[in-house]
Amino acid sequence: MNHQEKSERDELRARFTGWLEVTLYRAKLNYVKRREREKSIVYVDAFPEELWVSENPERNWIQGITEPGAFRFEEERLENAFHTLSEQRREILALLFVEERTPKEIAGQMGCSLQHVYKQRSQALKQLRLMLEKGGGENE
Repeated sequence: MNHQEKSERDELRARFTGWLEVTLYRAKLNYVKRREREKSIVYVDAFPEELWVSENPERNWIQGITEPGAFRFEEERLENAFHTLSEQRREILALLFVEERTPKEIAGQMGCSLQHVYKQRSQALKQLRLMLEKGGGENE
């Protein structure tokens, strides 16, 4: 094996090693993202008893924060504007911004299209903006 063959072999090995590192890094990221999306196991012993009687405890929690007076904002104007939204829009905003769910997850959970979630989010934010602009400097 001469010197040139050895250097070509080392260059090929280096390129392969670089490719392998990138591939493994991306595979690791994909694995972590998949694991985050999967629901974790909660054992019955760790689950609060008051939620056992509820058919859908997650939905009850969401309803709890979307009902008037249940979710506290720093600004009263924002709280009042939030509670003028329809229940569905409040729920979508709560899932997006409080629980940090993706629009795709919300669409699957609510049984609607992804486009519907985007449209409701857009209209809700537009309505909030208008309500806050209309309220002007009430609490400033």
